[in-house]
Amino acid sequence: MSKKLLTLLMFMFFPVVFAQGFSLDFGKIVEVGKNISKARKSFSEEERYYIGRGSGASLLANYHLLNQKQLQHYVSAIGQTLAMASARPELYAGYHFIVLDAPERVNAYAVPGGFIFITTGLIAKAANEDELAAILAHEISHIVLDHPISSIKKQYTDKLTKDILSEAGEQFVSADVKKVVNLAGGLDMISGLVVDHAAKGYSRSKEKEADMEAIHILRTAGYDTYAFPKILSKLSAIGTGQSGTHGNPQERARAVAKKLRNDKPLSIAGRDDRFIDVMSKL
Repeated sequence: MSKKLLTLLMFMFFPVVFAQGFSLDFGKIVEVGKNISKARKSFSEEERYYIGRGSGASLLANYHLLNQKQLQHYVSAIGQTLAMASARPELYAGYHFIVLDAPERVNAYAVPGGFIFITTGLIAKAANEDELAAILAHEISHIVLDHPISSIKKQYTDKLTKDILSEAGEQFVSADVKKVVNLAGGLDMISGLVVDHAAKGYSRSKEKEADMEAIHILRTAGYDTYAFPKILSKLSAIGTGQSGTHGNPQERARAVAKKLRNDKPLSIAGRDDRFIDVMSKL
């Protein structure tokens, strides 16, 4: 634990200590301080997986899984192919692609642990498999670049620190301090933050990073990279998300198209027929 953090804890607790007859317990100060320091460290791959599961449960509280196995398998097959072409082909428990039955919602969510959700509303905007692959490649890129965790880590640890110091300041010498220490495992709180960020979209810089990474994934997997700006352009007029637009899709489309100047359009026989066959059964 840093000296600065220990000083902060001492400053917070001294008023309580004086009020209670100098009953200072350095052991509990250090315990709380270590807990805050631990929370500021990166999550393990296993922890990411369980955070993702918790986030998925939060999403499914508001959405229903699509009861159409062929489309679920189709999206998963495309996603797994793209994941294998990414810089992080292996995760703690692999990648999971889930279709949400939400025709009124046009969104996709990438949460820790390799869980990627996509709504039927967004799938319906794709004209072919390459455009659908572009959407999934972008979400995979968020996982590859660790955006779900990096986006909430500071907000999570700041809230954790505030909660611990506030509660410990009021009840420092009580047994309830032990409950405060357990806030480091506040999965519900973390999952809520993750879902909120995923729904609204990440920062402009993170969305741009994911777009550039998605181009590499599409190239490696053999998909038509020009499908990416096409699908982004379709989203520019309608936006995405429940309360955010994942950046400005029209600006993103222009930035991606500029990056593709030297790419050659690809057309793979059978992809369009496969896409049409699956979509016709929705």
